[in-house]
Amino acid sequence: MQARNPRITFEAALPHWAPNHAFAQITNAGSTSLPAVETFLNTVMNRASAEIADEALKRDIAVFTAQEGNHYRQHRIFNKTLYPRYPGLKAHEAKLQADYEAMLANRSLRFNAAYCEGFESLGLIYAEFFFERIDDLTAGADARLVKLWQWHLGEEFEHRTVCYDVLRALGGGYAARLIGFFHAARHLGAYGKAVSTYLLSVDRRSMTDKARRASIAQEKRHRARFLRFALPRLLAILSPFYDPRRKAEPRGSARLLETIAAAVR
Repeated sequence: MQARNPRITFEAALPHWAPNHAFAQITNAGSTSLPAVETFLNTVMNRASAEIADEALKRDIAVFTAQEGNHYRQHRIFNKTLYPRYPGLKAHEAKLQADYEAMLANRSLRFNAAYCEGFESLGLIYAEFFFERIDDLTAGADARLVKLWQWHLGEEFEHRTVCYDVLRALGGGYAARLIGFFHAARHLGAYGKAVSTYLLSVDRRSMTDKARRASIAQEKRHRARFLRFALPRLLAILSPFYDPRRKAEPRGSARLLETIAAAVR
């Protein structure tokens, strides 16, 4: 593992950075969550590091937090391009941040580590989807945003074992992992649905009736497409034999990360 920081600029980025606007906005909703989510992950992992004796795992945590720090800083830059058109975003983001502050104050370290592992297991599904199943959706898309997500999700795969190992080091077993997974999936799923619905609703205010119906149909198709892809992989996470080490590397992810690392040397 290594922390990479690609040079990406978003000053002229558009909300509709892919021809399929529903895909773009649903993905944008995920981006808006990441500064809060990933600062939470880093806080939990740093607290865990202070409780763990395994020096190799401590080193893994250090790389993990460096990668996640780079991720949320880049997404924060992109997210700022959305605020002028979608001012309601800040209220959603503030609520998510408050949720994490409450979890840090009131939940155990083990519970929060389980939530982190739940988030990371979901990230592996998005990594496979993004690298292997959406060539048609990224064709003609803004290369900056494609690169942002490929870099981010490639590193999510690369550090896929860290939260899993931390949870085990803290004494969390199968039941703790499932509790964390369900909490993360429900919590972030609700956030993503609320924010993507808001983004698309703002877009539709200026549409004709025909365009609005087409937009709604496009959204339904994309959500159904992702659900068909994700459902068997979500079920696999529920297995007591689940181990992120067994996950296959997404097509092209290693090469993409090598390219980024070489470009910033």
